[in-house]
Amino acid sequence: MRGALLAGLLLIPALAGLGASSLQGCDEAYYAQMARGMLDRGEWVVPRYDGTAPLDKPPLTLWLVAASFAAFGVGDLPARLPLVVLGFLLPLGLFAWNRWAGDAYAFTAASTLGTTLLYVQLQHAVMTDLVAFAGFVAFAAALLGARGDPRWGWLAGLGLGVATLAKGALAALLVLASLPFLLVYRASLLRWGFWVRCVPGLLPAAAWYAAMAVQFGRQFFDVHFGLFLFRLAAQGISPASPLGPLFYLASALWRFLPWWPLLPGALWWGYRQARRGDPVAVWALGFCVVYLAVITVMRTKMDHYALPLALPVALLIAGWTTAAEPPSRWDGVCAALYGTVGALAALAASLVAGGVVRAVHPGPTVATGLLVGFGFTAAAVLLGRGNRGRGWATILGCSVLAYAVAGTGLRPWDAEPGLRALAGRLPKGADVTYVAEAPPGVAFCAYSALRFRLDRPPRVLSPEGFRSGGPGWYVGREGVLRPTPHDFLVFRGSGWVLVRRPE
Repeated sequence: MRGALLAGLLLIPALAGLGASSLQGCDEAYYAQMARGMLDRGEWVVPRYDGTAPLDKPPLTLWLVAASFAAFGVGDLPARLPLVVLGFLLPLGLFAWNRWAGDAYAFTAASTLGTTLLYVQLQHAVMTDLVAFAGFVAFAAALLGARGDPRWGWLAGLGLGVATLAKGALAALLVLASLPFLLVYRASLLRWGFWVRCVPGLLPAAAWYAAMAVQFGRQFFDVHFGLFLFRLAAQGISPASPLGPLFYLASALWRFLPWWPLLPGALWWGYRQARRGDPVAVWALGFCVVYLAVITVMRTKMDHYALPLALPVALLIAGWTTAAEPPSRWDGVCAALYGTVGALAALAASLVAGGVVRAVHPGPTVATGLLVGFGFTAAAVLLGRGNRGRGWATILGCSVLAYAVAGTGLRPWDAEPGLRALAGRLPKGADVTYVAEAPPGVAFCAYSALRFRLDRPPRVLSPEGFRSGGPGWYVGREGVLRPTPHDFLVFRGSGWVLVRRPE
């Protein structure tokens, strides 16, 4: 019964607004285009972007997207479909695995994971993180199971292999962050029997790395490990965040909604359980401390790097909210946090409703804010009375409804709606010129979002060059592409312009 209820709840955030999806340029359209290239060329080992091998990412996510394209055609929804399905199935797998600890605990952990905002966002994103996270869940389950049975090593190897084929050498962070657990239980885990069983699951990843090394030699290692990983960790591949080491703590206030206000009580409960020898608490706390420290030290900081933390957080919250313990001061702390966030959400909704703050979609924005405000306030009251289970259930119910309203009305996955409409006005196989102020290497996001809509790479032209350009199809951002009196305006909307210049 709980499994069916969980599946129904998870379907709501997975499907809400999915038909309105469009791909973001910097990551999603980039990966989707490489997957389409794999399918078109029939070359499955080397990921290429319009013939060029970036050598930075392994191919597992691209294989999944390419398989979806082969089955359902090329488009936004088929590109995201493998991630949506995987995001739906993972919490169900977590529920099945945790049932040994009781249905209530398993249901709470799985529902918490599946409704964490960062998880839901990455479930709708064509990126490598969720696929790597699936491998991480398998690896964590194997570690916890292997204390009494080294045969779990096969699942640990499979999980690490999946994470490596999705995220590359960054999968090593999963082992590094699990070191506290490995050291505590070294007598049962640091044995040859367990690690030998890991080898078969790692072989596909090892085979891919060997094939790339044979084909590209030292260049592959210089780019994949040296340039990519070194720049990521030491130099950074994006502008430094002004928040510095506080980046992930600040990010959690948004990305780990609706559950982070429960963390003070859950972490304290986990600490006490770890001191009593609870292996799940030992793993969860040790992983959180090491992993958070590592990604904080890394120069490049991205919200999605924090996704692995969603699993230990879900397990700790499930343990605390289902534990048969009397009320404590931590219930009051969590109640105060929920009351504060709920009041802020209700205030924001009232400002939008009153016209003080403008919103693109005021109705859904107000509805979402009121749902969150009501749910968090009601949960604050219940937590203040020490009723953690009912407080958690109230947050879950209101959050799922908020996801339904936001996904359908706000269309948060709709990154470039103008490009989908624009592409529909182009004749099939048309040669297109992209008018841009900067070359694709500098302003890659808009270029890659456009490129995915076209049958072939566009010619790139500056605004100055456009004025003297010949006949053909021209596309660009509003304000950059300025049609002349002789051009036919075919489409203008959502920040994009399409014109046809006659002979």
